[in-house]
Amino acid sequence: MNKITRTVEISDELIEHILCSAFEGGIVYWANNVSCEDKEDMQKVGGYKSEYLTKTEKEDAVMYIHTMEGGKVKITKSLILEALQQMADPENKCTKALGRILNESWDADDADIMVQIACFGEVVYG
Repeated sequence: MNKITRTVEISDELIEHILCSAFEGGIVYWANNVSCEDKEDMQKVGGYKSEYLTKTEKEDAVMYIHTMEGGKVKITKSLILEALQQMADPENKCTKALGRILNESWDADDADIMVQIACFGEVVYG
């Protein structure tokens, strides 16, 4: 099979909106909290948790998603971008969800898929 790679710009605003959809509904069946590694920086940035990774000046900013099982998984802006790239691979069966994200017609389920891939490298729940 032949492949092409295409470059798509992903705005910080799109990342914020996807995270907001995930945090407010998409991941609530497997996660029960979101926290920041650097709480002082989070207070300095202000705003909502879904905006932290895009508004902070720290290049290595980390947030944690706390699972219902008592664990926590790391999420960063670079992991989000890698997840979106991974979703473009047809073998991962997420191209439709990625298409909706890029067309800005996603829902909480699509946001959940993106967050799971960013955190786990694959869809683990659901």
